[in-house]
Amino acid sequence: MRKKRVTGRFYLFLAAILVIAFLLLRPLLVTHSKETVIMMANAAQRQTVDCVIIRDEAVFASDSTARVEYIAPEDSLVAEGDNVANLYTTGYSESLLNNLEATRKKIQDYHKELLANIVDTELNKLDSVVNYMSLELKNLITRQTKGNLKTVTSQLETAMVNRQDYLRQNKRGDNKLTKLYDEESARLSGIQSWRKAATAEQAGVVSFYIDGYENDLTPSALNTLSIADVRTVLAGSNLANTRQTRASGIYRIVDQDHWYVAVLANGNTWTPVVGQDNYFMQLEGFDDLIYTASVYSVQKEGDTTLAVFEIKDPIGPLIYRRSGKAQFNIELTGLSVRVEALYNQNGQMGVWVYDVPGGTFVPVEVLSTDGTIAMIQPLVDGALQLGQTVLIK
Repeated sequence: MRKKRVTGRFYLFLAAILVIAFLLLRPLLVTHSKETVIMMANAAQRQTVDCVIIRDEAVFASDSTARVEYIAPEDSLVAEGDNVANLYTTGYSESLLNNLEATRKKIQDYHKELLANIVDTELNKLDSVVNYMSLELKNLITRQTKGNLKTVTSQLETAMVNRQDYLRQNKRGDNKLTKLYDEESARLSGIQSWRKAATAEQAGVVSFYIDGYENDLTPSALNTLSIADVRTVLAGSNLANTRQTRASGIYRIVDQDHWYVAVLANGNTWTPVVGQDNYFMQLEGFDDLIYTASVYSVQKEGDTTLAVFEIKDPIGPLIYRRSGKAQFNIELTGLSVRVEALYNQNGQMGVWVYDVPGGTFVPVEVLSTDGTIAMIQPLVDGALQLGQTVLIK
C-alpha cells in the first residue's frame, strides 16, 4: 500500500492547535493562579505624626532699629496701610526717653504742689485708676494674681495717658509749669526725629513674635520642601534664613484663613493621596480644636512619606506654634482587595485583573491596609470596578 506523505500544512495545523491549547490552559498549567474579587469596604484611619506648621505670613524686618513701639495690639486684625509699630532708628538713645519721662514726672509733681490746697476730684479719680492698675501689674508679674499681662499693661498705659491729657488740658497759668511743658514738647520733638511709622503692607493678623522660620517655610517654597528640611525644623535647628530672620524681624502679618501642615509618616503604613479632602486634624495640646484638611502634595523617600496638608479654617492659637504632634482622622469608603492580590511591578503597586489569560496589570494607590484587606484606588479613573476578578499569583 502506498504511504501518505506528511506535508508542511499538517505541521502548521498541529502547531496552531498546540498554541490554542497552551493559551487556554496557561492560567492553570503555568501560573497556578488563585483568584479574588474586588469588593467595597469602609475604613476609619487614624495616624499620629510629627508635623510642622507652614503659614502664609510676611515678615517686616529692619537691621537699623534701636527700639520698637508697638501700636497695633498683638494678635489683632489689621488692614493694609494701618500703623503697626513706631520704629526708632539707629542714633536713638534710651536716654532721650528717660529724659522725657523725667520731665513728665516734674510736671506731675509740680501739678500736685499747685493743687496742694485745691480739691480736684477728677484728678484724684485718675490718680486712683493709675495706682490701681500699677498694683495689678505688679501682682500679676509677681504671680500673686492671675490674668492677662497684655490686657493689664494696656489698661495701665491708657490710664496714664488719660491723666497726662487731663493735666495738660487743665494746666494753671504758671511760668514754671509753662516752661516744663515747653521742655516736654522739645524732648518729644527730639525723639520723633528718630521715629518712623511701620505700616501693614497687607491685611491679616499681626504678631510681634518671630521664630525665624518665616522666610523659609512659605507656601511658595512648598514645591522644594524636603524631608530633611522638616526634620531640621522638628529638631529646632536653623534653615537657610532662620538666624537672619530671627535677628532682624520686627513683626509678621499672617493670613489666618489659609495655611499648611507638613507631616512625616511611615510610608509602609500610611500614604495619603493628593486631593483627599476629608481629613480632620488635631494638634496635641489643643484637643478642643479640630481642623479640616486636604492633601496638597506627597513625596516619598525610602520608607518615609512627606505629606503636606492644606487647611482653610481660622488658625486660632496655632499662629504661635511651629511644630508638634498631630492626629489625622479620615473615614474612607472605596474598592478593596486582599493584600495578597497586591503586586509591586517596577516600583509601582497594582493588581492583575483577570480579563485575559494571565491578567492585565492595573496600577493603584494603596489608601490603607490592616494587613489582610487593602483599600485601593486606581491611578486611572474607572480602571477597576466592583466585582472584577483579580489574580493572586
